[in-house]
Amino acid sequence: MDAAYAEKYPEIVVAYLRAVIEADQLLAAEPEKYSELIEKVTGIEAEVNYLFHGPLGLQTRDLTWKPEYRQGTRTAIETLKTLKRTDRDLDIEKFITDKYVREAFNASGKDYDAALKNYAPLSLTAKDAVTGQPITDFNRLAQIWVKDEPLVRHYASPEAAFKALAQLESEGKAIRAVYAQARDTGLKLLAGQAWFVQDDKGQLNAFLLKGQAEAFAKQHGGQVRDFATASR
Repeated sequence: MDAAYAEKYPEIVVAYLRAVIEADQLLAAEPEKYSELIEKVTGIEAEVNYLFHGPLGLQTRDLTWKPEYRQGTRTAIETLKTLKRTDRDLDIEKFITDKYVREAFNASGKDYDAALKNYAPLSLTAKDAVTGQPITDFNRLAQIWVKDEPLVRHYASPEAAFKALAQLESEGKAIRAVYAQARDTGLKLLAGQAWFVQDDKGQLNAFLLKGQAEAFAKQHGGQVRDFATASR
């Protein structure tokens, strides 16, 4: 929809945004269930949806116009001018409006200004699948999604998850995905593609790149392992 349509039918724009907000709330409450639904509708694997949009995922489902997004749009326009693809100037403050999304937030009982300041990923409240104790430190969180299980299993550490993984595999259980949080960035990773640093106590820390793992090992000690080595 364009600006003219939005000005003519603001109630439709706001209703659409309210539906998006409601959908986000449903996904936040039951990420596995709605990741499965997204797979059925779009063909994008549920494991990938959970990686990106589940708790502590790679992306937030943020509807607010962060200052960085405004600056990015401004930079894009300036770049087009530099490339001589356009000679028009745009007033970003007039070109970008958040009045519709503000109204949708207000109608949904949500605080737009608080959301505007929030950069955190979707939070996770979980108990360790082994001990049953609440997980409070997510620096070394690891997760296993077992095929035909409706919920992802959570573990306070990669080594606990890998021990459970070996047991599950010995029982003939099929594994949909194993996740680990990157120690340096906090990003959720597919553990099978990650690198790990194992210290002399056997504790594992996950990293996206081998170079990141090597740098951490050089600074803190430990051995760099790939997934196959670390999980056995």
